[in-house]
Amino acid sequence: MTTVLSISPSRKVHYVNVKTTKGRVFAIDIYESSVSNYDSEITVLDRISNTASSCVYNTDPASPSSNDNFKAALVLIQDYLAKIDSSDSIAKIHNPCNCPFVSESDQNTIASCLGMSITVVVN
Repeated sequence: MTTVLSISPSRKVHYVNVKTTKGRVFAIDIYESSVSNYDSEITVLDRISNTASSCVYNTDPASPSSNDNFKAALVLIQDYLAKIDSSDSIAKIHNPCNCPFVSESDQNTIASCLGMSITVVVN
């Protein structure tokens, strides 16, 4: 008897890696729940803080704009860093699987509007 498992996402996702100057890592997952309906979650992998932890945050509320979700995720990360270590900041934004929802240029514009002087990397 042979068993074959096939796993596929139940909804489309735009995955983004974010790293800070001190080595903290964040994963942004923007999900398309239905056409023009997006929600997102941010996974924090903080092995730097004295309270080193991993946790997941959701951005609220769901939005018809993936750009709004990306911006909300970056704001959440900035707020997290302000509370944990105000001397740390976002150093790199990397899209390992292209940019299915938020274009590279839109990501750069959003990051710039939030005071970041970095360039988004794709693949």
